[in-house]
Amino acid sequence: MTKGSCPLNIIPKHIVFLFKYYVLALAYLFLFRVVLFVQYNLEHGTGTILGKGVPITAFKIGFQFDSVVLSYIMLLPFLFLSIASFVKIKPVFYKWTHYYLSVLLAIVFFIAAADVPYFNYNFSRMSIVAFSWLSDADMVVGMIAAEKSYILYIFLFLGFYLPYFFLTRRILKRTLNSNNQWAKPRPFISAIAFVLIGFILFLGVRGRIDSPIRINHAFYCNNSFYNQLGLNPVFVLIKSSIKNNAIHVIDDKAAVQEAVNQLVKNRGANVSYHSPIAREVQSGKPEIKKNIVLVLMESMSANKLARFGNPHHLTPFLDSLAANALSFDHIYSAGFHTCNGIFSTLYSFPTILRERPMSSVDNKRFSSIPKVLKDKGYTNLYFTSHSETFDNIGGFLPYNYFDRIVSQKDYDPAKVQSAFGVPDHILFEYVLEKLDSTYYGQQPKPFFAAVMTVSDHGPYIIPPNIDFEPHTQDIKKQIVEYADWSIQQFMHQAKTKAWYDNTVFVFVADHGVIMDEVVYDIPRSLHHVPLVMYTSDTTVIRQGVCSNYGGQIDVLPTLMGLLNMSYLNNTFGVDLLKEPRPYAYFSADDKLACVNDSLLYIYKTNGKKDLLYKYRTLSTDNMMSRLPKEGADMKTYLFSMIQASKWIITQDKTIEKTTNQ
Repeated sequence: MTKGSCPLNIIPKHIVFLFKYYVLALAYLFLFRVVLFVQYNLEHGTGTILGKGVPITAFKIGFQFDSVVLSYIMLLPFLFLSIASFVKIKPVFYKWTHYYLSVLLAIVFFIAAADVPYFNYNFSRMSIVAFSWLSDADMVVGMIAAEKSYILYIFLFLGFYLPYFFLTRRILKRTLNSNNQWAKPRPFISAIAFVLIGFILFLGVRGRIDSPIRINHAFYCNNSFYNQLGLNPVFVLIKSSIKNNAIHVIDDKAAVQEAVNQLVKNRGANVSYHSPIAREVQSGKPEIKKNIVLVLMESMSANKLARFGNPHHLTPFLDSLAANALSFDHIYSAGFHTCNGIFSTLYSFPTILRERPMSSVDNKRFSSIPKVLKDKGYTNLYFTSHSETFDNIGGFLPYNYFDRIVSQKDYDPAKVQSAFGVPDHILFEYVLEKLDSTYYGQQPKPFFAAVMTVSDHGPYIIPPNIDFEPHTQDIKKQIVEYADWSIQQFMHQAKTKAWYDNTVFVFVADHGVIMDEVVYDIPRSLHHVPLVMYTSDTTVIRQGVCSNYGGQIDVLPTLMGLLNMSYLNNTFGVDLLKEPRPYAYFSADDKLACVNDSLLYIYKTNGKKDLLYKYRTLSTDNMMSRLPKEGADMKTYLFSMIQASKWIITQDKTIEKTTNQ
């Protein structure tokens, strides 16, 4: 060895070159994880960055997942430069490698930056679900552009990526200017480096020595946030894109039979049905053909109401209405996306993980309550503030028994406020106008009107020049106050209409939102929603509280019971006033849950893990081993309903057919 030489000079230059890129990228991914940790704690946690200490283990696990992603990215450059090293690496080879890595890592950094707000909203790392709205890209881009808080994450991406790019450019220049870079090739050294570094990259791709790393390897404690903190969003995104929604925890035949046992009390006399869950509902009383207005309230978690403990008095009207109406206090949304809430509320079928049935290429008909009402002479109307192409509303609902969709095309363009169209109070003005024209039409019919509000969804915009004054300072609280005020204005104006006394009003949320500190893998505030049924005719609906557990799938079957409607029920919904459920159940993209008055069961499809909690006490102890029967019963009920629903859809049994048809 010559004087002044360094032992590291024996390492091939292309290995040193790639290693520097790798270490630098690893450091930046660590910083993205720090940002997520800080941001989440400030928004949903204790309010202080170190309120519960730094989860060192989560960051160690994060190093493993980040290494896997980077090892995959480094594989091709490593093979390319290593093969070239046996002959001679030309300067342009390093430039090609630099630009290749720059593009891929720009994508990685962008996903990592976008994952921060995505996680804060969904309490899950970014998955393929985030791209399910590509068909509505114009609306989504408009929403993002209008949401000012997202600008911070664009700056986060640029603030991390641009320094990384310039630092790697510096590494590239130093490598190209290295004095001995273009020395005579050393095949023996190159061969040893190829084998050794190749083996290290192989371990990096696996993530673990004993077995390839999986998502469930990130779950190391009872803190749901810490368990997800270690995950890499690119890893989760890719895994979710190659995973299907098939669920076979129990035998399909057994699942269908258990669903039949739970749902079917009376099949009907002398008839066989195409669907195993089809059953006759006979009221034995004269039908009450009242108009129905169903309001699906955007993001109205039960946690926003004073009735459920909110101390900020954000919803005085809804709280007052619930106190003077029939309130169902243990209702859960089928999923946490608006499309889940619309589909499950209107058609009484559960949400199956991340599926979007209204956007399926193979549109199916569901012989649920809209069909029942249409057959009974109702006019079915659907009101949305934005374009009807979003979530394929304009394609699915008319195919499934809605007579008209009122959407952004029907409103005064001057009143459109954002990518989501008109604000709530304007939407309700149009609802009143159209219901008047329906009621006073040439051939008056009872109407069923479903109204999907939107204002309580970012970007949050309080319309100017209206008679509304919020009493809170936070825009996220103010928009809830505005949503409540809009409903109040609607009901006050409706009271002046001739059809008011002959109308039942139903208020339920499409889903909730994450509020306060999250204890479990599925935040209850994201699914626990209010359900209120009201009419001025107290002979039909009296003031009261129903404490039975249920879901959006039960809304319309329960209403049919109140209206003494006889019909053929081919759905998973029940009349909660007459057929109490043992549990409510719901989906959260890659997780499923089942809940009763004391226990919360969660099944994580990533890792197929069973969790059972005594949620009333906020205990994080998994009780599956201590309460095996309770856990098994909840699991059986949950998967029977979900798998039976999937089976009925895939077997084209969503339309009931008798043997005589």
